[in-house]
Amino acid sequence: MKLRILLMLLFLWGITFASYPQKVTMKFEKVKLEKIFSTIEQQTGLTVSYDQSTVDPSEIVSVQADKEDLSSVLRRLLQNHNLTIEIDSTKVLLKDRTASISPIKENKTLTGIILDEKEEPIIGASIMLRGTSTGCISDIDGCFSIAVKPGDVLKISYVGYLEQLITIKSQSTLHIVMLEDTKTLDEVVVIGYGTAKRKDFAGSVSSVKLENSPIALSPNTSAMESLKGAVTGLDVGYSNSAGCAPGIQVRGQNSISGSNDPLIVVDGIIFMGSLNDINPSDIASFDILKDATSAAVYGSRSANGVICITTKKGKQGKPIISFNMNNSMQMWACKPDLMTAEQWLDATMARNNYLDASFMTGQQLDNYNNSISTDWLDLVSRTGWTQDYQAAVSGASDRINYYFSSAYTDSKGIIEGDDYNRITLKGKIDTRINDWLKVGADASYTRSDYSGNSASLWAIQTMSPYGVPYRNSEGMLEKYPNGTNESVNPLWGVNDGTQDNVDIRNTFRLNAFAEVSIPYIKGLSYRLNYSTNLELQNESNFIHESYYTSVGPYNDEDRYSISTQKNYLASANGYDQDTRTSSWVIDNILTYSNKFSNHSIDLTAVATRDSKHYKLKKMTGSDFASNGNTILGIDGLPFATTQKLAKNAWKQANIGYLVRGSYNYRDTYYLTGSYRRDGASVFGVNSKWGDFGAAGIAWRVTNENFMKKFTALNDLKLKVSWGRNGNQGIGAYSTLSQVSAGSAGGIKITFGNSGKVLYGINQGTIGNVNLGWETTEAWNIGFESTWFNNRLFLDMDVYFSKTFDQLFRRTIPVMTGFNNIYSSMGEVQNRGVEITLRSVNMQTKDFTWNSALTFWLNRDKLNHLYGEDLDGDGKEDDDIGNNLFIGESIHSIYGYKQDGIVQETDVEYMKKNGVSPGSPKYVDITGDGAITAEDRHIIGNKAPNFKLNLSNTLSYKNFELYCMIAGVFGGKGYYQASNKAAYIIGGSGDFFGVNSLYVPYWTPENKSNKYPAATYTGDAYFLGLQSRAFIRLQDISLSYSFNQPWMKKIGLNTLKLFVSGKNLITFSGWDGGDPEIGNSIVAGTYPVMKSLSFGANISF
Repeated sequence: MKLRILLMLLFLWGITFASYPQKVTMKFEKVKLEKIFSTIEQQTGLTVSYDQSTVDPSEIVSVQADKEDLSSVLRRLLQNHNLTIEIDSTKVLLKDRTASISPIKENKTLTGIILDEKEEPIIGASIMLRGTSTGCISDIDGCFSIAVKPGDVLKISYVGYLEQLITIKSQSTLHIVMLEDTKTLDEVVVIGYGTAKRKDFAGSVSSVKLENSPIALSPNTSAMESLKGAVTGLDVGYSNSAGCAPGIQVRGQNSISGSNDPLIVVDGIIFMGSLNDINPSDIASFDILKDATSAAVYGSRSANGVICITTKKGKQGKPIISFNMNNSMQMWACKPDLMTAEQWLDATMARNNYLDASFMTGQQLDNYNNSISTDWLDLVSRTGWTQDYQAAVSGASDRINYYFSSAYTDSKGIIEGDDYNRITLKGKIDTRINDWLKVGADASYTRSDYSGNSASLWAIQTMSPYGVPYRNSEGMLEKYPNGTNESVNPLWGVNDGTQDNVDIRNTFRLNAFAEVSIPYIKGLSYRLNYSTNLELQNESNFIHESYYTSVGPYNDEDRYSISTQKNYLASANGYDQDTRTSSWVIDNILTYSNKFSNHSIDLTAVATRDSKHYKLKKMTGSDFASNGNTILGIDGLPFATTQKLAKNAWKQANIGYLVRGSYNYRDTYYLTGSYRRDGASVFGVNSKWGDFGAAGIAWRVTNENFMKKFTALNDLKLKVSWGRNGNQGIGAYSTLSQVSAGSAGGIKITFGNSGKVLYGINQGTIGNVNLGWETTEAWNIGFESTWFNNRLFLDMDVYFSKTFDQLFRRTIPVMTGFNNIYSSMGEVQNRGVEITLRSVNMQTKDFTWNSALTFWLNRDKLNHLYGEDLDGDGKEDDDIGNNLFIGESIHSIYGYKQDGIVQETDVEYMKKNGVSPGSPKYVDITGDGAITAEDRHIIGNKAPNFKLNLSNTLSYKNFELYCMIAGVFGGKGYYQASNKAAYIIGGSGDFFGVNSLYVPYWTPENKSNKYPAATYTGDAYFLGLQSRAFIRLQDISLSYSFNQPWMKKIGLNTLKLFVSGKNLITFSGWDGGDPEIGNSIVAGTYPVMKSLSFGANISF
């Protein structure tokens, strides 16, 4: 509240300040007149406008004034000029007195229109008379008018387009088409606590412009999905349910068991909320800081990279009202073909050595005899729908910029019950009070609803195709379709009223800033950032007595009668949980930027603090027999016989100090360096502070004289950087010995015969006061180049990093009374290559074709672990139990290498290993004929070999086609995972029959060397490795932008209609599921979806 009052007072003060006569103070001897005008503009915020044919800015003058009225100073200063002086709230206008009585015949009004290459109007383009301050901007239709005379030169400019100079001759109208400057579009990048020109930066930063790009047409409910495949070194995971946020990694996995999530920064401030609270439609661009120099300014939390998000803001010109709509239909991307009823019967009989179908229960036999079967995957699946709507109002003037938006998303996934909806509101405004003060605020609200229970994919494998999904013709579910208690209907508890579930999250966020340009010191400014975030989550679940029933014939309705269900009131239970997560961030930023002849410097100093506080209140209740019913559901928890209340809370805080400097000479030689000292409450008392530094150099080779003859090469920058960053990927109080008191501790003590129970204190963990920072030290070497008149862009980075003092729980001897302890030890190395190739293949008036190719290869290795040599072989010991091997990848797969299937002729092998024909056969490394633990070795790697993505954008007149093909490749043992369901038809042995994939299993007649016999149900040896490599048509969109005359008649500014698709086609050798997830249907993981969508973008 205090902050809002302060901002309002500052705003009103700025208005009041501009409303009264301006006072100026100055003292100059023999300076140019333009120096005086510049000082007046700095002190008053007014623009001084004049015609150079009337006022010579290079005239030498002297002036002295002490808090004197501006008009008085100007009259004295210009007393020898025949001028009129007009002062209003925005400018000072100096006019020739003779102009009003001596008309200049040469003056005329010039009109024109400014369009882009698609013949769409450019709003807010600047039209200036070169050498003067006279000018105007184009209106909402791209039109302008300005007074000129022959010989004047017009300078036409707009952000993202090439500047044009036009000499006025006899023209009365102009038709100007501006060309995009592809190099300027990504020239400025966000680097943390500020921005930098890409050409001046020595680090590795990738940028993605989302606003008005074809990527924004994809139906992404999570902001991070827009980056998938667009940035080298950035691994964006899958989204496989409604409202799901994908996992993210930058340049591989640095931490063995700590956090590998990158730091998220929104509009220059560390974001401490959930990514799903950010509406993708509000995002203008992303900047991904990948190397240590780029990310080091965030010190202790930047070891895993930084993703900077810049949200949209208003554009100069008339206010713009926009409306965006996107409706999307979802389906399985890689739907597995489960067994038919006949295949399931064949597999189950073969596995259990049944001779006929008499093993089935009565209700299954009824369906079998009547040829009735159920496709359980189809039963729990549906056509998913996602609806996205956004409305926004934005605009800007010389002193104020604003953007307001609201959005609604409703998503129903492809599995029954997988529902999600979100409402977001956002308001963003900043204003320049005067020439030295700028203030702004950004507020947002998000309501996310994840309520409801969804169907169990895991339960499908237990279902017989001859099972009974419904117990009557009214569509009432049967809980035990197979007639046995091992198999529960996958739809049970979803929409049948037996279970209630609520999960609603409300998030509030406020950012505010004040920026002061320090008077009299050019280039020096101070900025104060304040951000606060509050998330309130209510999560509750209640299981009614109707959820429970006995096994029996499906037509025995008495099992579901009210009188029978009352017998289960004692089993009814539920919980109601409220969590509150609040956080705040304060940044104090001092910057200095200036240029002296051929030297440019940028200096930044930062003092920052942040805090996060979590509170939980939970009530559980069970046994409603005495209450007699559960009609109230969650609201009836106070009537439960057994009630429990639980509370939990934690708090953590950080503090940091940063200095950063950048220098360049002649825009050719660049040097940057930074140092940060951080303190974090989550670490041990002996290790709370950490120091992090970085340095980088760059050389723009093409600015050298010896490169002038290489005309094909337009730009080449070589760069090298080094830095050390930190990771604090552990929770609060992890360094302390944590205890549980009361009943939660589980220690009950009864004294005497009183029967009174007292509770002891139970220590659950061992503290470690020396637990400190996980630190990553990295090198980056690369180049950025532009070729053939800005038609080809080739960038390459090679990186090397090592992350030491790994944070993970280490297993310790149980004789200590504990199983593990948090430790700082071990070292992981990552190295890789990133290549980005962009090209303008064809560019004419009506047709443009651009392409982009990205390649990324990463290799990791475990250099050190515990530092122990218990077996005395002179080498550091591996941790076989956790698949960690010194000198190998942390994604290594360790086990027995399969050598086909045991055949009847493998007599010696069967004798030595006690197996039968049809079992998997393994390679005998030791050569003793027996398969033992000594025959295990590294047989594969879970990580990809490399990633390769290709995108193309083709524009013809008003049409635009965008397509991205993404590939994740294996080979040489890379990108493999266990997929037992693709080989074993009998399942894992937990159920008598498994409804999964049908494979041609081994029999004496079908001597397969790939698939085991149906009687084989797996063991500790078999992994069933399969390649997850795939190529996918990830994104495709086709849009049409209208610019016909009828649009203006009905008040439309822009209208774009589009259709798009996501994950439409996948090529892979993975069986039974999606290769990106790496699981089969029996794992129960929800699938990746493909989608088809249509939508419209409209503005007024």
